[in-house]
Amino acid sequence: MAEIVGVRERDVDIAGESDGHHDWSAKVLCDYEPLTGDLALAWDVRVSPELSPPSEREAARRLAAVLGSTVFHPTAGLRPSAYWATTPEGVTTRARVLDMDPGGCGTPDENADRPPALVVDAAEAPLAQLPGARVELIREALGEE
Repeated sequence: MAEIVGVRERDVDIAGESDGHHDWSAKVLCDYEPLTGDLALAWDVRVSPELSPPSEREAARRLAAVLGSTVFHPTAGLRPSAYWATTPEGVTTRARVLDMDPGGCGTPDENADRPPALVVDAAEAPLAQLPGARVELIREALGEE
């Protein structure tokens, strides 16, 4: 994350959502949550206002290249399923990500410790790492940047 944002490693603090421990003086704070389904982790990254971080799109491009994995980030609109997907090769396309709601079955107590299950339903360009995603127009993202 330090390479992506352009800071030293000691300026980045990463904590799992369950541990909640942060070095609040860090310039970059990252929380992550494990997922199931097609996506492995959800990240929440906060960058100090004193820095000039890359745009979310550029950060996703850099992160995908460094990790060798497709990176998703939400579009600017209000549709919760509309995302941008960036491949390790630098291809950016719109994608539809659906929450399969593991908590929707059983009682809340039975599902409290289960991570969210997110599935990539479709993308506007083929995603080699997600061959099960259909290739189609993501209509809910039309009109968004």
